[in-house]
Amino acid sequence: MKISLDGKWKFREVGSLEYLDGTVPGCVQLDLINLGKLPDPFYGVNEVLFYSLEEKDFEYVKEFYVENLDYQVKRLVFEGIDTVSDIYLNEFYLGRTDNMFLRYEFDVSTILQEGKNTLKVILYSPIKEAERLKKIYQSKYEYPQRSWIRKSQYSYGWDWGPRILQIGIWKSVYLELNNGLEITDEFVKTEHLSEDLAVVKVFAKINSFEKPRSVEIEISDGKDAKKVIPEVYKSKEGYFIEERIEIENPKLWFPNGYGEPNLYTFKILAKTSNEEATKIVTTGLRTVRIIKEKDEHGESFIFEINGIKVFAKGANWIPADSILPRLTEDDYKQLIRMAKDSNMNMLRVWGGGIYEYDWFYRECDKNGIMVWQDFMFACAIYPDEFDFFVENFKKEAEYQIKRLRNHPCIVLWCGNNENNWGFVDWWHLGDPEFLGNRIYKKVLPQILSELDPTRPYHISSPYGGEHPNSSTAGDKHTWDIWAGWKDYIYYKNDNARFVSEFGFQAAAHLDTMKKYIPLKDQTIFSKTLRMHEKQEEGLERLIRYMAGSIGLPKDFDSFVYLSQFVQKEAIKTAVEHYRKNKFRTAGALYWQLNDCWPVISWSSIDYLKRRKALYYESKRLFAKFLPVVEYEDGKLKVYVVSDDLKTKQGKLSITIWNFDGQKLYEKDLAVEIPKNSVIEVFSEKVENLNILKGEWLYIPKHVETAVIGDKIDRGLLESIVFVSLFVDEVEYENYFVFEKPINLELKPCQFEYEIKDDYIIIKPKTPAICLIIEADRDVEDNFIFAKPEKEYKINLNGGQVRKVCDLLDLIER
Repeated sequence: MKISLDGKWKFREVGSLEYLDGTVPGCVQLDLINLGKLPDPFYGVNEVLFYSLEEKDFEYVKEFYVENLDYQVKRLVFEGIDTVSDIYLNEFYLGRTDNMFLRYEFDVSTILQEGKNTLKVILYSPIKEAERLKKIYQSKYEYPQRSWIRKSQYSYGWDWGPRILQIGIWKSVYLELNNGLEITDEFVKTEHLSEDLAVVKVFAKINSFEKPRSVEIEISDGKDAKKVIPEVYKSKEGYFIEERIEIENPKLWFPNGYGEPNLYTFKILAKTSNEEATKIVTTGLRTVRIIKEKDEHGESFIFEINGIKVFAKGANWIPADSILPRLTEDDYKQLIRMAKDSNMNMLRVWGGGIYEYDWFYRECDKNGIMVWQDFMFACAIYPDEFDFFVENFKKEAEYQIKRLRNHPCIVLWCGNNENNWGFVDWWHLGDPEFLGNRIYKKVLPQILSELDPTRPYHISSPYGGEHPNSSTAGDKHTWDIWAGWKDYIYYKNDNARFVSEFGFQAAAHLDTMKKYIPLKDQTIFSKTLRMHEKQEEGLERLIRYMAGSIGLPKDFDSFVYLSQFVQKEAIKTAVEHYRKNKFRTAGALYWQLNDCWPVISWSSIDYLKRRKALYYESKRLFAKFLPVVEYEDGKLKVYVVSDDLKTKQGKLSITIWNFDGQKLYEKDLAVEIPKNSVIEVFSEKVENLNILKGEWLYIPKHVETAVIGDKIDRGLLESIVFVSLFVDEVEYENYFVFEKPINLELKPCQFEYEIKDDYIIIKPKTPAICLIIEADRDVEDNFIFAKPEKEYKINLNGGQVRKVCDLLDLIER
């Protein structure tokens, strides 16, 4: 049985005489907020009020009662403590914790009392603890403070997150009482897979004082079930089962868009003379490998699931709050559902956060979201020259691998984020023996070969080729655009094999910004706004890219909307290029899906789960079919990207308009779209499109603002191209302009709209590159490019529309 010790605790700063009411799971920061002792750290500049907690120690105390001690095994379990602590039960010292990512168990058989018990946890400052370790373990290397502690690295502050060094018991605490019978280390391993037959090996350790009388495995796909009686064998470590089971006509697990993410349950039931134990494993049957083959471009990096090449479409995932115990299962359900609804099939769990809550992986399993799983190292050197650090991590790795290996969603283990790139380009260390490399190149491959040989392991992200951030092999982080100030048109020069990070910033949803930024500070360069933009020169970049793409904003609201428009246009440029490059490029994971607080960042979903313009654009960019329009060698071309596993027949409609609302060109054609590939379906010289005027304009090409420049026909600047692809009665749309909006001869859109039931119906008379619906909640679609002759009927999701505006209304012109 389990006795939960969650709920009300008492806590105090060490040295204080006063105990305060606290909660577990929780942390000091959250308890002080709930007590009104500290304000919301996300509002205004309140973050700075939390810095002083970093160097303090705290004590948490729980009194509880136990009525029945008639059990042979009595264990105290902490699912997660953040981070360094000493633990006492009834004044007896149980032990020390020093790893946020570990589950801690203590044998309390001789200490637990019938009746009243007192549990005490003393939590130590991670700052002081790092300095203590630094003094003990002298090194010639200057490791950052955060590297000494196995704690979420983002909590020390990142270029999208606040510095809030959470201290507390962040996961559940309970007593585990039994008579010696337990099922542990369960692993359902797919050994063979075909359409007709799956062979899986079910492994488990059965802890028991006597040989179990019976063990059975029940396998169910939700409809049909069967039972298997495995053989129980004994070794010096205890009792085990290791049963191979055949499943005929298996229902396979597929990524979103490629099939159903079918799941099976394997229920293991063990009985002894006086006890029984059950363990349920929910998993999916699938194979995964990365195709690494030499070709004319270098070496491929293609995920293959169940023998099918999959183009990875998605984003990077960071922790969804800077105060982790606030997160709930519903938060994960909502965010993962939003990822699926935007046609993503992969999320990368970034190495500076946490091994996510079980909720995350369960939702990814259910929704067909593949997970690229980093181990928790990011952007630093780590002291693995010392055995204490390596041994601590080995326990972490073993625990997390065993915890996560049954999830079919996880398709890759990855050693770290950007550290091997950093060895070469940032710290100029070459390829060191230690500083993390001992773990990435020796320890992890060995542990994974023993505990989970079913998935590929990747040393780092990025990693591959002659340079860690190579374009010819492995995965790449493309940051010369945005971080390196280069214009986003340069995404079209990036032919990396798999782009696991690239991104562009924008403000959070307008309502989110206004909720957390006081009215007096809602100006573009206020100190408060700069507190909510953590990247060095981040605001300056936003203004630079606005000026180079669309123009300058009229006011704070315009700043928010323009930043989101430029973000979506930049990522549109990138993803269209990467998908058109399929499978030379085999994945596009933009940085980042979500936020941990209200901030100007690279996310497409803000902290309050409100959709930014990029989220709406992602639905179009990651759809099963994507029509892409390009201007190449004096020709207008249309390509169709297909992720469908069957050849399809479609209909393509191309129309070209000027901004006065005159249709200049129209063509409909039938297209055959090959499966899982890209095809050019239209190509025509612009001279034949009825758009050229023979009047020339000169666009200065300095500051990289022009796409074509210098000399350009006025007609190209007055035209907008719309394409609609119809496949299986579904419409896939896109738009194209020949230059950046700032260089176009744009005119405000003439449109009408009406509200009918829970819908807004927009009727444009002239084209628009972006119409914005401002409402009190997220609507079905927004930031839409609007084509004349079409009505846009958009579900309001119960929201009230405040206004509809053309992007041009927001620009200082």
